[in-house]
Amino acid sequence: MTTRVASDEAFSLEGHVALVTGSTRGIGAAIAEEFAAAGAEVIVTGRSVDAARAVVERIEARGGRAHALAYEASETGAADTLIAGVGAIGSRLDVLVNNAAILKPHRVGRLTEAEFDEVFGVNTRAALFLSQKAHPLLVRSEHASIVNVTAACAHRPMRGLGAYCASKAAMINFTSTLAQEWARDGIRVNALTPGSVATDMILPKDEVERTKFIEDMGKQNLLGRLADPVEIARAVRFLASPAASFMTGQTMVVDGGLLA
Repeated sequence: MTTRVASDEAFSLEGHVALVTGSTRGIGAAIAEEFAAAGAEVIVTGRSVDAARAVVERIEARGGRAHALAYEASETGAADTLIAGVGAIGSRLDVLVNNAAILKPHRVGRLTEAEFDEVFGVNTRAALFLSQKAHPLLVRSEHASIVNVTAACAHRPMRGLGAYCASKAAMINFTSTLAQEWARDGIRVNALTPGSVATDMILPKDEVERTKFIEDMGKQNLLGRLADPVEIARAVRFLASPAASFMTGQTMVVDGGLLA
């Protein structure tokens, strides 16, 4: 019994402060709620602070602790503003999850320079510089961890998603670089690659199209279905927790066997 309790404690985030970008819906909201359930004090962010507050209310209704901050990843100086807000809450940060992302599907022949800059700006540049700005807070933590949420197409490019796939592949590379550079500071840096997940970001709005899309996408992996966002959130929780204390510079794939 004692061994089991000790093992459970390794997966706890009790006493941790976690910042999750893009956490007003989908995978990000699931991560924020999973972290709160694990005992973390969570900072929920999104373009709309009202949407962030809605997630905070759900967390608090279940007895968790959370705060809402606005964060527009594409804006210059957004990282400084967000970290200042984190500092105002409590001058502490243990976990950063870079989850905010945009898709902008286009074949390369139709991709504009503005769209390319926007996709890389949000998915790569913003995550990198937010990590940089969070570094002074993270170095104070005994359990500092960064988790970068990537995408299956970072490993296996897809037609029509060239800029998105490349931006996520770049984050896998940066994950390894940051892990190497910041290991001496006690900061672990890992990435989590989800497969197809049932979120509003990818699901068609039309009910008939949505049903067909879910069926077709499910057939592409070994388990024959789309993931629920909580299944991804649990893997992110593992990477952020003391249970993954000997993991850094790694990309963990949770894709139902899509890349097998």
